[in-house]
Amino acid sequence: MPLSSAELIRDPIGCYPQATVACFDPTRGDLPRRQLDETRTRKFLERLDETGAPAALIASSTGQGHLRTVDELAAWFRCAARANTRDMLLMGLLRPEDGIEDNQRLLDVLAELQYPVAFVRPGTDLPAQASDEAVTESLAPIIAAAADRELAIGLYSIPDVSGLPLRAESAAQLLGCDGGDHIVAVKVTETDYETSTARFLEHPALSRLKIVQGWDPHLSRALRDGPRFDAEGRQRAGITSGLMSLAVYQYLHILGAADREDWDEVAAAQQSTDAIFRSMQDDPRHFADLQRAKFMMGLGHPLTGQISNQQVERVFEALEHLPRHADRQRIARSLDLMGDSPFHDRLGLLRGNTGA
Repeated sequence: MPLSSAELIRDPIGCYPQATVACFDPTRGDLPRRQLDETRTRKFLERLDETGAPAALIASSTGQGHLRTVDELAAWFRCAARANTRDMLLMGLLRPEDGIEDNQRLLDVLAELQYPVAFVRPGTDLPAQASDEAVTESLAPIIAAAADRELAIGLYSIPDVSGLPLRAESAAQLLGCDGGDHIVAVKVTETDYETSTARFLEHPALSRLKIVQGWDPHLSRALRDGPRFDAEGRQRAGITSGLMSLAVYQYLHILGAADREDWDEVAAAQQSTDAIFRSMQDDPRHFADLQRAKFMMGLGHPLTGQISNQQVERVFEALEHLPRHADRQRIARSLDLMGDSPFHDRLGLLRGNTGA
């Protein structure tokens, strides 16, 4: 059985899933606005479950969740819940800028569908220089509303989307707000490890929370640091990754190596995911545009845009030049997860058509 909210709240470090796929949003239709492809969405989630992925985040920013309307988000939550994902945990991401009434409606949907965790990030309606206190005040009503519905709560720092980060001090303040005892994790997607992930791990008030690495090139460091910041030596660091949507077999391999404490293999395998990340990154200060890989997987073009041949070729060039054959195989297999990618034959050559 999937974990319940109560189990996560009781023991966040012990129970929170080690890896969560920040799920793509399969799309169909034409510009100016494409629609969610509900059949492909369910199939994609079921394929992720078959790989052994422990959890998926629905309405993630990587999947352009921040561009969907509230009604579209509700439809996405409902569609994902209809997938046969067995024990794979589903989580939902909310946006404070939608307002408390719409967020209460979405929280009702998540509770009805038995999503155990609701994530929330700072709102895009806050000024870029908003204080920690202002961020806390803006998020507190959603935290209280989620707790009223007995949901576990995740906090999320992703300044690429929200325009400002969630800082460790603000997270600590939220623990003392109504419903703060339901907070179980903080997801950190920032370029500077020292000023983001490291501070969340070090902050004494956050010691019972899982700290979830979201900027993929920092993954191996977070996994090595995680046990050092738990009194019992447990793994405090997890991962929520959009890149895992397109490289799920590689990420499961990395996590397996981390479990064995084979840090040389973790580092070597991450060099390959970093190369793929960079191939979709137009500016090193900003997160990769993973919609390019979504298109390569046969999951459609972006909600309001289109992927060019040049963007696709840049990803293939990085993939074809990975130094280790096994990494190429795992990532090519991941990109062809649906089995009917428009690049199925080309990916088949890279994976050797072995299915391994």
